[in-house]
Amino acid sequence: MDWIEEFRVKRRSQFSTVTIFQTRDPKRLPQFIKSVGNEFNEIYCYLLLRGLIRVKLTKGAMLYEKVSAGSLLSSGVRNIETALEQMDEIFGRSERVLFIIQTHGKNDALLQALKAWIFDEDVYFRNHSICVFAENPELIFDNETLKYSTLIKITPSTEEERRAVLREIASSFGNKIGFDEKIVKITSGLTLHELESVALESIYRYRKLDERALIGYKYEVIKKAGIIDVENPEFGFEAVGGYEIVKEFIRDNLIKIFTEYEIAEKLGIRPPRGILLFGPPGTGKTLIARAMAKELGLPFLRLKTEFIVSKWYGETEKNLAIAIEVAEEMAPCIVFIDEIDRFGKREGYEHDTTRRVFSMLLEWLGDNRRKSIILGTTNKPQNLDEAFIRVGRFDYLIPILFPDENARTQIIRVHTEVVRQVPLKNVNISEIARRTEFFTGGEIEELVLRAARNALKKGRDYVSQEDFEEALSSFSVNLKEREKIVLEYLSLAEIYCNDLKFFTKLSKSMGSRIEAFYKSISNEGK
Repeated sequence: MDWIEEFRVKRRSQFSTVTIFQTRDPKRLPQFIKSVGNEFNEIYCYLLLRGLIRVKLTKGAMLYEKVSAGSLLSSGVRNIETALEQMDEIFGRSERVLFIIQTHGKNDALLQALKAWIFDEDVYFRNHSICVFAENPELIFDNETLKYSTLIKITPSTEEERRAVLREIASSFGNKIGFDEKIVKITSGLTLHELESVALESIYRYRKLDERALIGYKYEVIKKAGIIDVENPEFGFEAVGGYEIVKEFIRDNLIKIFTEYEIAEKLGIRPPRGILLFGPPGTGKTLIARAMAKELGLPFLRLKTEFIVSKWYGETEKNLAIAIEVAEEMAPCIVFIDEIDRFGKREGYEHDTTRRVFSMLLEWLGDNRRKSIILGTTNKPQNLDEAFIRVGRFDYLIPILFPDENARTQIIRVHTEVVRQVPLKNVNISEIARRTEFFTGGEIEELVLRAARNALKKGRDYVSQEDFEEALSSFSVNLKEREKIVLEYLSLAEIYCNDLKFFTKLSKSMGSRIEAFYKSISNEGK
């Protein structure tokens, strides 16, 4: 276990008497004691539910006994302030003492004690070690304490550890429960405690290690962090009407690399590590992002910007750091950041927080070790900093514009046959698609829903052409204004789209549509 060996090396080098282990796994603490306990004369722990206890190792087993303090003989030392005072006395009269603290929140007495022990020469001379196990050290300790302590981040689990846990569980059921390497891989990002829990739940519910159940449980565990939401997209590109140029580009330049991984690897091709979708609001950028994750078969992690940004000093940066860590633990995955310009604006920075968050995200995007694929969207690519969108951070910048007639036909079918089942009777879908030029995908979906509501008002269980006509007449879309938006985004696409072949196809398609739009208006006028 690398993290335990790192502790040994750092402590022997006298870097610090205090080591902070960053982990959310309760199994790591007893694992640590069993590994290093015999290297110390005495072992003490302050646990949240037990207070101060002394630990003795007997043939690999751990025995606990309460530590008394005067009148507290019967109940032991529960108060952390008293426990710290007791340990300070023990440090003064003993040698080679290991003191382990389990904590989840800030405590001034703990901070003061740690700082005192960090700079106490007698603690170094007597070879004492103070170890703290905490899930989010940055939220608990100040910068000075972190600077002079040894901070070791424990990975949730390795493949070898997960394989051993699953093998042990299978063995406990008389080897009636089997598992393969796929289960080992899809449970990446889970701690040993979480893995054991979800595996047992799957067995008790389904009498096997069910792949879909394990993925679902895994997503629930990640969601509890409250900063990243994990989705399991239901539909792939079959739910994305039209946008054939975009889908073809994504299949050729992203999906093919994953489906033909061995060939791509021989050719020295790596999967794109960053993709930016830009275009007017409501054109289906989020829908395409979800469908892409489904096509790739990768977890879809949605970064909740509203939960990351905080009014409290330092909280935003810490939240983003946690989100990045969770994403990398789950990788390979797609990390979806909607309205990414909120973090990567070109404008001058008015606050230190904005500058620091931008730097953190920029560093993550440019990190060669990053395993997650960043998928961002924006309505305003012109607001993004040039350093933010250069190749190496975002491989492709893909414009998503208003759907063409064929796309609109497919979108209507998607929202009447795929996403939901809407009975149609004598409906001319092609005619509706023709009359919805420059509508967004979201507006076409709303058009279908309005038509269905019109049918409901009339007491019918099907939707007719008349219902769609009424829905169309209730829509207020300024087509002239939409034409301006199209031309504006074509100009932006010419600047930011970094694939000339793709842009040429897109530009030619939009040019033909604008020409046909004018011709249609002219014919209607006659």
